[in-house]
Amino acid sequence: MEDFNENNEVISGEETVVPETKETPVNESPEIQQDVAFDETAENSDTPESAGLNDTKPDYSYGGVTPDYAAAHFNKINYTDQKPISDYSHFGKGLKIFCAALAVVILLVGVCAGGYFLGRGSNKANFYRNDVKLNLSAKPKSGEGMTAAEVYNELNESIVGIRVYNSNGAFDASGVIYTEDGYVITNDHIYSSVAAPKFKIYTFDGKEYAAEYVAGDTVSDLAVLKIKDSSGFKVPEFGDSNELVCGENVFAVGRPNDASDETSITAGIISLTSRRVKSKTNYASRLIQTDSAINPGSSGGALVNMYGQVIGITSSKLSGENYDRIGFAIPTVTVKRVVDQLISSGKVTDRAKLGITYTEINSIVKELENRATTGLLVASVSSDSDLYGKVSKDDIITHINGIEITNDDMVLDIIESSKAGDTIKVTVLSPSGEETEISAKLGANIGESSFSLDESKADNSSGSDKLPDEQPGGGTFDFPFGD
Repeated sequence: MEDFNENNEVISGEETVVPETKETPVNESPEIQQDVAFDETAENSDTPESAGLNDTKPDYSYGGVTPDYAAAHFNKINYTDQKPISDYSHFGKGLKIFCAALAVVILLVGVCAGGYFLGRGSNKANFYRNDVKLNLSAKPKSGEGMTAAEVYNELNESIVGIRVYNSNGAFDASGVIYTEDGYVITNDHIYSSVAAPKFKIYTFDGKEYAAEYVAGDTVSDLAVLKIKDSSGFKVPEFGDSNELVCGENVFAVGRPNDASDETSITAGIISLTSRRVKSKTNYASRLIQTDSAINPGSSGGALVNMYGQVIGITSSKLSGENYDRIGFAIPTVTVKRVVDQLISSGKVTDRAKLGITYTEINSIVKELENRATTGLLVASVSSDSDLYGKVSKDDIITHINGIEITNDDMVLDIIESSKAGDTIKVTVLSPSGEETEISAKLGANIGESSFSLDESKADNSSGSDKLPDEQPGGGTFDFPFGD
């Protein structure tokens, strides 16, 4: 039987799994894996091989002797009787016609190429817009809130089903309408197992739309799709996740199991307003914990409060026979920061990183290893970190901005509240006992997306049909459960 201690370390029987060396911003927590339902319905086709042709040359030899008819013959010409050409006018006229024709061809090619790239640029401009900004609404100060039926009616038109597919099969997920003209928020992991994915969107009224990938981010597990050539979609109200309290009633609204099915709703409470959970990308994010049921295909759906406000995007669930009703959602404060940048820039540009790998020295490790202090034991420093050349292996970072570091969650909180380019003060204790304070500029943790047109880069693990306990380290985090 597995359990977690207060530092989110896995305890198996009586043997405690000591956290391994980690990379900032990273925290050791149970692993998150992807969730989506896979349907193998298509067969691969064989590609015919092309055959080459060998060039041959005639052989005129016979018994090693070349016959006379194969020899070269030259006719003598008397050039003394030839008159030199003095009138070049007809040659100049032909040259002018040729140059004019060539100029016309070049002009036509230039116009066509310019139109093509202009069209591509216009299409990209439709994707990346600076005018899309999410406003988070405050929670109403009075009122008893809505019933579950009222919440469902309020959100139904804003929740969509998403089918991610290629010739090898399909995955189903959920999404939330972000703008009236068809931007949709979902999770980045939903297409990680599908090379060169295509997208279909299913709305509340039974309509089906083609959609295109805009951008994604593995660190936050957020992604944006754009419904093609349509508008008039209902945008829900987004609430401020910083106003959540433990025990608050919430609902998970999505399209579990089948993207083309009707939207469903499950009820629960806020179990924790913020818990650091480690994903498969080795990044520990702060997520909302809820006991609302999150089922296969719920990835990218909405976590909603009693006032009909979306306060999170559902993403994961703790699975395994030893766990029950432990689900997670990405808070809207993270959604706002990430999604707005994905739409405006195609990536997250201001997320900060310190650029080191480390081992946490908490109070227990300090006692057992007889360390001088708590903090972060430096294992390595990235070459693009501002600490490169200033901090060495086995140094201990004891304070950041004057705050004593007793666990690595504190460091992650400081970094996440900062932006790339911000300067922090780092206090470092060397193995010899010398203490110094260093100014360090935070780098940009831009991140990548799971989206890929290369079949060799598809992460097939997220499409596994194994049960959670059949996977290594059973009882791991699924994205969300529906392997």
